[in-house]
Order: sequence, then structure tokens, then C-alpha cells
Amino acid sequence: MKYDDLKEPQASNIEWLQNELREARGTIRTLLRQIKKEQDRHAEISRAYSKTVENLVEAMRENTELARECELLRGRIQHAQMMPEAQLQRLPLELSMTELAAIRKAMARLHHPDAGGDSERMKLWNAVLDKMELEHSKGSSSRKPQPS
Repeated sequence: MKYDDLKEPQASNIEWLQNELREARGTIRTLLRQIKKEQDRHAEISRAYSKTVENLVEAMRENTELARECELLRGRIQHAQMMPEAQLQRLPLELSMTELAAIRKAMARLHHPDAGGDSERMKLWNAVLDKMELEHSKGSSSRKPQPS
């Protein structure tokens, strides 16, 4: 290349440089869009991770609370099992027919064999509840005022 060629740039060189500059700007825009997409993706992953951790912490808190309640109920059951049966039968238990029906329904949900429960336990509950309903119906009929 001659010295004169360097002094006066040719029109084709200027066009080539302008074309290169346009392509570089286009590439920069494309790369900036890709960076933005990756930043958005990263932000979404961070939000999802934070929500997952939050859910796990809540589940652990609930699990701890349920374990505490379970231990409390176990203690009550052990205490009740230590009471002689005769003592339990002497405890006054006044339940309405509505309450007895609700207990029967709840025990059926827990212990019915079709719901995965123990059939023997369900039979025991039915026997106890039948006896209580019979006693309730006898007690309510003897309490009815006699017509004068």
C-alpha cells in the first residue's frame, strides 16, 4: 500500500467500516437481549428458590407443631390407659344425640375398614356409642313430663 492510499481513505474502505460498525452494533443489541433474558431467568429462579425455602420452613414449622400435639395426645392416652376401667365408667359424660352422632361420624371416618381403619376398633366404638345412645334415649324418656 502506498502512502497516498493511507492518507486518503477509499470510499470502499469507509463503506466497509460502516458496514462492520452496523454489524457490531447489531451483535451488541442481540447480546444485550440475551443478557436481559438470562437476567430475567435468573431472577425467576431466585424467586422460585426463595418460595421453595419459605414453603419448606413453613412445612417444618407445621411438622414440629403436629409432632408436639402428637406427643401431647400420646401423654393423654397413656394417662387414660392408667385409669382403671371402673373409674372411667363412673365419669359423668353428658352428651346430646347430636354430639353422639358427630362422634360416630368422626370415628367412622377414622376407623371404618373401607377408609383404611381397623374393623375391631370400629366395632368397639359402635358398641360404646350404641350403649350411650340407648342410655340417652332412656334418660330423656324418663325425664319427659307426664301429662296431667
